[in-house]
Amino acid sequence: MHSTASDGTMTPAELALHAKNAGLRAAALTDHDTLSGLREFCFECGKIGIEGIPGVEISAKYRCEMHILGLFVNYEDREFAEILGGLSRSRAERNYKMLDMLRDGGFDITEEDILSQKQDRDMNLCGRAHFAAALVKKGYAEDTDDAFAKYIDRGKPFYAARRTYPPKETIEIIKNAGGLAVLAHPIYISKDEAELETLLTELKGYGLDGIECYYSQYDKAFSDMCLRICKRLDLLPSGGSDFHAGNKPHIPIGIVNGGSVMPYEVVENLKKRLRGMV
Repeated sequence: MHSTASDGTMTPAELALHAKNAGLRAAALTDHDTLSGLREFCFECGKIGIEGIPGVEISAKYRCEMHILGLFVNYEDREFAEILGGLSRSRAERNYKMLDMLRDGGFDITEEDILSQKQDRDMNLCGRAHFAAALVKKGYAEDTDDAFAKYIDRGKPFYAARRTYPPKETIEIIKNAGGLAVLAHPIYISKDEAELETLLTELKGYGLDGIECYYSQYDKAFSDMCLRICKRLDLLPSGGSDFHAGNKPHIPIGIVNGGSVMPYEVVENLKKRLRGMV
């Protein structure tokens, strides 16, 4: 799940309550490259009686978009926070570059237009979702998906890259913070089983713990494929809905694979692996 600390529209406390009201037993907050919402989220989860899993979603340097989740991370680790702080500053630099590119391209878009889409008004933590929302509001796109497809997705005219670490270093950063490293939504990397298995074999060599086998945008066939790879490589299944609230209103909280809820056994197995690391 994503909160107002990155590109979601619910605060961390609101997310905890929403997860509880949806009947979830456990939920992970995994904002992009930041730990800033985790203290509030975990406190609220403890208060209302839901298992709150502290996490983060880190972009890794790869030929296409690769995100690696850190689950059960120590959000009080100062070195971890400093590394992610550097990634946030790089995000702000990228944001100003994209803003300049859009203006040079004839778009009437200002910094205020972007900041108005984010509750805490911090360019360090604004993502492309906030650019997409601003483009929709100004009438340049029909919806946020249209804005990405036309203008700001990877390979589109107003996309700008930002600083990222290679997968090996990204996994090491997560492990050094006491977390489990899980490849997020591999469906956006490849749908070919052999190609994914080759990649995951490499990532396992760097310390990868698991694969996101349950996801809001999967069908059963892709989920089953990921589970097969997990079994062959002795990796753990994980999953999540990738809930963003208002920024992705078509994705309900906790729902994966087109309508089911991930079994709690997945969380239990992740915790067993975590205990084995200590």
